[in-house]
Amino acid sequence: MTPRTTWKRLLLASVLSTAAAVAQAQDSITIKFADQFPLTHIASRIGSQPFKAELEERSGGRIKVQHFPAEQIAKAAGLLDAVRNRVTDIALVGVVYNTDKLPLTSGAELPGLYNDSVMASRAFDAFLKEDLTEREYLPLGIRPLWGTVTPPYQMMFSEVEAITDMSEMKGKKMRVAGATGELIAQALGAVPVKVPASDLYLALQRGTVNGAIYNPPSVFGYKIEEVLSSVSNNATLGSVAFALLVNEDVWNGLSEEDRALIAETASDVREDFSRLYEEDFQKSYETLAGMGVNIFSLPPEAESQMTEMLGSVIDTWVQQVSARGLPAQEMLDKFTARLGE
Repeated sequence: MTPRTTWKRLLLASVLSTAAAVAQAQDSITIKFADQFPLTHIASRIGSQPFKAELEERSGGRIKVQHFPAEQIAKAAGLLDAVRNRVTDIALVGVVYNTDKLPLTSGAELPGLYNDSVMASRAFDAFLKEDLTEREYLPLGIRPLWGTVTPPYQMMFSEVEAITDMSEMKGKKMRVAGATGELIAQALGAVPVKVPASDLYLALQRGTVNGAIYNPPSVFGYKIEEVLSSVSNNATLGSVAFALLVNEDVWNGLSEEDRALIAETASDVREDFSRLYEEDFQKSYETLAGMGVNIFSLPPEAESQMTEMLGSVIDTWVQQVSARGLPAQEMLDKFTARLGE
């Protein structure tokens, strides 16, 4: 082989190697993904972080996920607009903070609809994708990739040891996350106070609120357990729904293969998310009790009182959403039908 031939082959190999590297670089994509949760929060540990890891692994590293946790891109209430405006490509959004933009979706957060959050999350996921995508999400320029609901919210207090009669709730300042929580607190005779989860520790410590309508597994991500005296275990104070949303322009710009991979990964992680959240819901009581927090059950009479008091919440929600010219009862019926499937 002549030196000239050797030089040509080395040059060809170099060109091919460079071309392959360029092709690989062009084929790889980076997705920005944002949420409201600190990395220690259960929703991050079993939802956001596994979604990032699974998507990168299943794509062989070709898809990179740039994760922005703990409200780095936007506050919890601003994440929906962040994904709409392509500040982020994908966001895990709390519906409770966006009932003005997702009014029909918020029906899934009403009290008394379910007890099994795994079954309810499966129903809610189908509700989003099959009943609400074109009606409520695509007009906003976003698309749901998964939907989950938490186990029923509980009452928790900073200085109260237990509630034995619902009359004891009268005048209590209770933290709520959004509009549905406001309806629930008002129905119980309490005073609703909107406080972000990230500010709840100080609100309880300073007496800005007497307690909260909240979910036991979520308290540990913000160290709220340190300022709690008691938590109920049989209240049914609605729930919070979460939707993993992708910007529609971003979605349409992906290849069919990548869309299928992202959708499949989201579906699998969602199943694990709802199952693990339900399991942690039960374990959280043991952890709280071990820290000296009193775990109390509402007596049967108080449970009956609570059910009666909350009966007006669904009617009020239907009236308010219908007043906006939206098919509130029809969509609530569709969701409850899916709960029965």
